[in-house]
Amino acid sequence: METAYTKYHPTEILQIIHANYKQQQQYDDIVLKDQEFTFDTTISDWRDICDLLDTNELWKYLNYYFRLDLDRESWMSALEPEDTKSLGDLCNFISSHADKEIIRPIKLFGSNCETAAIFKSLITKLKDRGVDISDIRPSSQLEPLIKKYKSVLIEEINQIDPTVLPPVNYKTNWVYKWGLRTFMTLLFVTFFLAYKESKWAWLTGGISFVGYIMTWIGARLKPKQASFADLHTVADLVRRINTAPNIGIATSVAGR
Repeated sequence: METAYTKYHPTEILQIIHANYKQQQQYDDIVLKDQEFTFDTTISDWRDICDLLDTNELWKYLNYYFRLDLDRESWMSALEPEDTKSLGDLCNFISSHADKEIIRPIKLFGSNCETAAIFKSLITKLKDRGVDISDIRPSSQLEPLIKKYKSVLIEEINQIDPTVLPPVNYKTNWVYKWGLRTFMTLLFVTFFLAYKESKWAWLTGGISFVGYIMTWIGARLKPKQASFADLHTVADLVRRINTAPNIGIATSVAGR
């Protein structure tokens, strides 16, 4: 069966952007917390809140994330100037180009099965992102997958339906936690001692650098916890998606 597609509505793109941010603020200490995005939010404010790349690099990520193949000039028309361009401009731009899969029920034992179709769609998207899906089953526990693939898995789920995931319960590993504390604390101490022209600034600066290295290493290690309330297995997730009002389950191609 060929995969059918429709177009996103701009509101759906905004929901995806906000859903990704909702999860990002749970595990990224840099982002600003508890912000709301609207179509009037400027690109500059969005980048600042989420600690995003400069627009000269951001367009490449958006191309990748929404599976597009547009050139830089096209993206810049929606991103620049970032003090006046808004998420409304960006969402309209993306919705006019990006395709949204219509998930059609799969025939199993003579009956249409929506959950099997959702599971197939999810693992297909993950495989496209380079995720090893060989051991992913409906019975697979979600937490090990979230720990291993983090935002890759979360953002693909949000593309299917941005309303289904509760905020991730995230706890960093001790290497990241203590590295960040050491780096930030002694960084300020080093600046103060350097201002006072103290020889101790070299020592605190060196320890601060060790903290930075620990933070860098810890960010690449699995977190202590990464789970969702009431969602323990892939099957739980699929059932949640199936009962969500936004899911695009259909038996025929639907318009916008």
